Amino acid sequence: MSPINKFSLSTVEVCRQCIDQVADKGRKGLVLMISSRVSGMLLALLSNAIMGRLLKPEDYGLVAMATTLVVLLNLLKDFGLTTAVVQTANISAEQLDAVFWINLITASAFAIAGAIAAPWVAALFGYEAITYIVYAMCSTILIVSISATHGAMLRRRLHFGPLMWSEVASQLTGLIVGVTVAWIYRSYWAIVLSQIAAACASSALIFAYLRWIPGRPRQLASASQLFRFGANISIFSLLNFFSNQLGAIVTGAWFGSAAAGHFNRAQQLLTLTGNGLMQPISQTALPVLSRLQNSVDEYRKYYLALLERTSLFFGALGAFVIIAGDAVASTLMGPQWTMAGDMYRWFGLSIIAVGMASQTGNVLISQNRTAELRRWGLGDAFIRAGASLCGALFGAVGIAAAFGAATLFITVPIVGWIVSLRGPIDVRDQFRAMRPGAIVALMSVAVGLVIRSFAWPSAPIAAAAFGALLVLAAIATVFFVDHQTRSVLTNSFNEAKKLMLRAKD
Repeated sequence: MSPINKFSLSTVEVCRQCIDQVADKGRKGLVLMISSRVSGMLLALLSNAIMGRLLKPEDYGLVAMATTLVVLLNLLKDFGLTTAVVQTANISAEQLDAVFWINLITASAFAIAGAIAAPWVAALFGYEAITYIVYAMCSTILIVSISATHGAMLRRRLHFGPLMWSEVASQLTGLIVGVTVAWIYRSYWAIVLSQIAAACASSALIFAYLRWIPGRPRQLASASQLFRFGANISIFSLLNFFSNQLGAIVTGAWFGSAAAGHFNRAQQLLTLTGNGLMQPISQTALPVLSRLQNSVDEYRKYYLALLERTSLFFGALGAFVIIAGDAVASTLMGPQWTMAGDMYRWFGLSIIAVGMASQTGNVLISQNRTAELRRWGLGDAFIRAGASLCGALFGAVGIAAAFGAATLFITVPIVGWIVSLRGPIDVRDQFRAMRPGAIVALMSVAVGLVIRSFAWPSAPIAAAAFGALLVLAAIATVFFVDHQTRSVLTNSFNEAKKLMLRAKD
């Protein structure tokens, strides 16, 4: 079978067997990707624990300010084409070749543009070292783009094993390189070289598994249909970047490199325990939802079951961060990161929102509603970026507080309404699915904040353990008194048990 036929999705009659196969692959892929994310999170936490003690907040602040530009260029480099590869029903050999070469050409152009812009970025923040950091980090734009199409082809086929191993190898390589350089030189170059090494390891493993070599770039116009689809996704990514990163930019520009370093570490912890944990779920959800789009009942059932579980898990996790996030930061990185811990606690609101709203993009993309996604990106930028600016009036911690509050209390209700405008998902069904997570989060936070006010352990490790026990007690209480919560946890446990038995067989 040729590589193109292997990765093509022809239109087939939707039948029970096909739906069961898609759902089964989705569940297996979810286990694989969550496993890789958990192992990656543990490695990243270990890296933070070691490097956070070897380097200063200013080192992280310099890299964070420089990385702002590089992350933006990475978001824009493929114009949403790789997402289009995953979602579209039919794709030709010419289109795959075109996607690869367009990615490579645009990545090269953006890498050059980033290097040219480096002195201006350094001038904006007032640190000359940022120029050389941007020069080095621009190499990751090319490294990541080389394997981007290969990764999209694996996701399209629901083949997540290689993606899992590439992520684990990436985190492990970055840890080894970063800790080694930090131990020897105690310089911000440890962070830079760690990220470059991680990108190289990930791309190398994906290439080693999928030895697809694109043809010559003869028919780039064949990707025009994919480009139109991906343009809206690219615009949304740009707006979402602006929403998420304006706080970091303002912190660095207004409050200096030390405050930027604290904000960066708090955002890193947010990524690890929020969007980072959600990423493997999203990676499996998009191809599954795209396959099920012609089966309304199964589509709705899959999405609502996913929403129930993510809302409950991230509701509990976000509540724990609100209660004991400062203890986590001090335990992992040391007592000098007190401000980062305060910021991280406010970011706990965003973690709760991740479980409730992060699949909105996948729903709109799978239903080919990318124009609505683009329009929402504009509204989201206005809400969350505006909140960050308002929060700056109260200092660097105020930025984190305003961002977290706007994410949970404003954007979550809006995206629930947007999803229900078209398609099989009703807004009442969504909020009903979110209910167990909301109850657990509210109970945990209310009890935890009351206890913090008069009797809280002074040792960070003890405080984190006590916060975890409070959340577990809240989950146990809701489990016994609420049928829906009991059903969600029981079904999740039974599915996990079945998957483990299949893996053993």
